[in-house]
Amino acid sequence: MRKRKSTTCLTCNHRELAGINLALARGVSVRALASRYKLHRDALYRHLKSHLPPQLRASLIAGPDLDVDLDKLRETESQSLLVHLVALRGRLFSILDVAEEAGDGTMLARVAGQLHNNLEITGKLIGSLSSGHTSVTNVLVMPAYVDMRVSLVNALRPFPDAARAVAAVLHTIESKAADDITANPRELAS
Repeated sequence: MRKRKSTTCLTCNHRELAGINLALARGVSVRALASRYKLHRDALYRHLKSHLPPQLRASLIAGPDLDVDLDKLRETESQSLLVHLVALRGRLFSILDVAEEAGDGTMLARVAGQLHNNLEITGKLIGSLSSGHTSVTNVLVMPAYVDMRVSLVNALRPFPDAARAVAAVLHTIESKAADDITANPRELAS
């Protein structure tokens, strides 16, 4: 009398099933898997044929479907990055003190460079530094504007009503510009 074969898949009952399935989907050799997981090669081949259809292998290779909120991830990662940069800066300042006390000019220069990089990255992260050059030019203080304004007022002298209307508009524009300059003193330096 022949011994009846088990209908239970040995691979499906293995405690490392997830790892075996992933390895099979990624193309790891059946021989290597049989050796590692103490399974017979035929059992792995049967499992691959019967229990790992192409769709399942593709999803295992692609990885889990993650529903990620990119804005939230960016915010939390930015905060985490900032915390690490601040902690690293504290350590760099400690090393800088040690290098200074030891009179090690080479180490002092290297650490100072790293501190500079740390501060630059931190500034970019919190938005204090921009990566490009920004220039604010106020045309109201340019000589060409002043010349144009004088010429416009002179041209409108024969028309007093028009001259008053244009003067009022120019006064409004110039007052607003003056208020903006007073509110943002950094723009004067640009």
